[in-house]
Amino acid sequence: MGIPVDVRGLRSFLAVAAAGSISRAAETLHIAQPALSLQIRQLEDTLGVALFTRSHRGVSVTAAGQRFEQHARDILKRVDLACEDVRDLVTDPEGRVAIGLPQSMAKILTVPLVRETIRRWPKVRLQVIELSTGYIPNHLLTGHIDIGLTFQANADPGLQFDHLVDEDLVLVAEPGRFGAARRRDVLPAKAIRLRDLSRYPIILPAGEHGLRALIDSHLRANEIDLHVLAEVNAIPELIALAAAGVGCTVLSYASVCAELRKGLLSASRVAEPAMSRPVFLCRSATMPLSVAASAVHELLTEIVSEQIADGSWPARVAMPTGPARSARSRSPSSAAASGRT
Repeated sequence: MGIPVDVRGLRSFLAVAAAGSISRAAETLHIAQPALSLQIRQLEDTLGVALFTRSHRGVSVTAAGQRFEQHARDILKRVDLACEDVRDLVTDPEGRVAIGLPQSMAKILTVPLVRETIRRWPKVRLQVIELSTGYIPNHLLTGHIDIGLTFQANADPGLQFDHLVDEDLVLVAEPGRFGAARRRDVLPAKAIRLRDLSRYPIILPAGEHGLRALIDSHLRANEIDLHVLAEVNAIPELIALAAAGVGCTVLSYASVCAELRKGLLSASRVAEPAMSRPVFLCRSATMPLSVAASAVHELLTEIVSEQIADGSWPARVAMPTGPARSARSRSPSSAAASGRT
């Protein structure tokens, strides 16, 4: 026999947990404090545990209450999604959609994604949240974001990872160092061979950085040593050092696209062989996307494909056309690709 816990009780519980006070929560919910107190007591009696500890300063969530809070949020989100799917048409989606992007992806995708979402679906409240890739899986699992981009697919069964693209890494230097392109945001046709990187003074992230691990894996596979002048983990500082001519660096194209358009840097592809890193589109494997989130999900893949097709993003589409792949089918290089940008 099921436990008689209703949606109203769950919402009341979460309101009290967030407010830390039954009286403040009652004001937020526009109900009388005694009625809210009764709801909480009935919920605790039904569950057979204390969800809050009471004091003259308010209430705080117990250990059992913290676990119940996670379940309550998940249940209510599913209820909201179910209602939204019934209420809204695919042609006119609405609601909040939160997408987590690492810094480099945010630089290349935010403007077209926000602009096109506003144009197509004015009722969608898009939130673009810049996050280090290491934090994105947890934000997906807790429901703080709906979609994310990462450079690694982990083995969490609660997450689904689709191999979206393999993006090129490029050698970056001060303006004018490499040949001119027909447009500032398109790299010169002539590429630098991987083995020739040893001729350039290089500044890279330190060894524990995900991007450095990926670069080192390419170098070891091809028995190449670089002349590393210094190690700097912050990508903006690496860009500043390259722009000032202190040394070259190796970054993803997405990390430097804005500076290339402004003429603050020059960059060249690396070839024979090329260096690239995988980018994964990830989402919850257990929570269905809302109509609005599904629309944004499709728009994101559309924008990526268009940027690759017109040459403005040197990358290769990798997402399969069939069912999405799980983390267990991830790219062999993904373990070294969990850098921050």
